[in-house]
Amino acid sequence: MATKRVPQKVIAADSTIADVVGALDKPVEYVRRVLEKLERCKRAHGDAQVRLGVRGRSECPNYLIEYGRENAKTHERVIHQDAAYSGSTHRELAPRHIEEARNWSPEEMNITAVSALIGRLRNPNAPSSGFSDED
Repeated sequence: MATKRVPQKVIAADSTIADVVGALDKPVEYVRRVLEKLERCKRAHGDAQVRLGVRGRSECPNYLIEYGRENAKTHERVIHQDAAYSGSTHRELAPRHIEEARNWSPEEMNITAVSALIGRLRNPNAPSSGFSDED
């Protein structure tokens, strides 16, 4: 039997990491590396969230780290991009990747949600908080 590559799964345009975690090559390692980037951003800017790249490979999608700041005049929360990263190498991507809005899901996960996700991945049999990820 010839080995063929499995057809690439399409990432839904509004996905978060939690939505695609089952399709990731190495989910614990991927989420851990994303969490490292979020923690670095939070130390630098006081806030951090992540958006998923929705046009790449579902087993290691790129991701965009952002942070929010309150506008001093309007008191509205303004989102700033920190950096985009390759999902396979976790190296920073060129800024031009960030500018293409259709590359990124409109849905984000904050650092607390990503921390909770890695906890569930590392200990899947722990009692959950009452919600299920199964559909």
